[in-house]
Amino acid sequence: MINILKTKFVLLARNPASFIIITVIICLFAYILGLGQQAKFPIAVFTDLEDQQTQFFMKELGKMPNKSFELFEEREAIEKVRNGDREVAIHLKEDGFDLVIAPDYMDAPLLQHEVSTIYSKVSQKQAIIQAYPVDKQNEISAVIDEAVANPSFHINYSNFSNDGAFIWDAKLHSLFGFTLFMVIYTVANGVNHIVMERRSHIWDRLIVSSIRKSEIYIANLVYSFILGYIQIAIVLAIFYFGLGVDFYGGFYQSLVIVIPYVLCIVALSIFIASIATTPGKFNAFIVVLAVPFAMLGGAYWPLEIVTSETILALSYISPITYGMDLLYGVTLNGSSLTDLIRPLGMLLFMTVVFMGIGINVMEKKEVR
Repeated sequence: MINILKTKFVLLARNPASFIIITVIICLFAYILGLGQQAKFPIAVFTDLEDQQTQFFMKELGKMPNKSFELFEEREAIEKVRNGDREVAIHLKEDGFDLVIAPDYMDAPLLQHEVSTIYSKVSQKQAIIQAYPVDKQNEISAVIDEAVANPSFHINYSNFSNDGAFIWDAKLHSLFGFTLFMVIYTVANGVNHIVMERRSHIWDRLIVSSIRKSEIYIANLVYSFILGYIQIAIVLAIFYFGLGVDFYGGFYQSLVIVIPYVLCIVALSIFIASIATTPGKFNAFIVVLAVPFAMLGGAYWPLEIVTSETILALSYISPITYGMDLLYGVTLNGSSLTDLIRPLGMLLFMTVVFMGIGINVMEKKEVR
């Protein structure tokens, strides 16, 4: 069995194009549809302040989520709002600020509140510093900066939501959805070796050798599983460590909880391999099944927005549905293992059924 595994990985090392291409496709689609659509709202800024003060305010403004601030000359900033290149511009002044907004910009009160908060912090700091003698003001300023950088205690904010409420994260959804979808092709490529070996009679030579048939099956299944699991681990690691996607403390749990899904896809591929007589038919069956499974399983869009009862009923036959439930459970929803029993059980049930039927059909074909 070990020798068969070594041979398959040597062949993969010689021709890794398919594995690499699918991995790159997953990353590109997940980034474009997840991170790419989270473009920050651009806001123009012009100022009457000195350079040091301007830099401080630009740094504070940059802390606002989902907004980007760019410094312009006054005439250029106003012209951009007038031409529609920017919906709002901020005029920074010594005693306050002004907003130059487009007629259809509806978030002016919210932006005004956020900028007012920054000015309040600055005014508070200046008031504290000016309360001390001039010769101690630099020292007091340094103490305040140190206190801000290293606070004595931290405040965490949380909110309550209704049980069963729909929680949405576009970054995680696109990442999980396309990863679970595209890994089907990677696992199928591994299982396709069985079809090719049976077609070219290599399988018959292995059977008559000293290697037991069970070892041949196990070697192929382990190879396909490792191939799919490594791809998922690589993609998730790229987005977690490289792009800083928030897994809500469940990154390492997601690497574990995805194992039943990969096993189910391996079993599904074995089932398809048992009914496909040629590699071409096998690939065709995979394509025909993978895309509908992705659509029904919520890989492209969340099932919570689907209103058709028929589509929701059909979603229960897709392994991707349960894979998404598991990944969302250990990340965004913070579910316990007890809460994940249903998707875990369904994936394991599918694995047993597909694997049992697939291997039995293969064996009956050999007897004939």
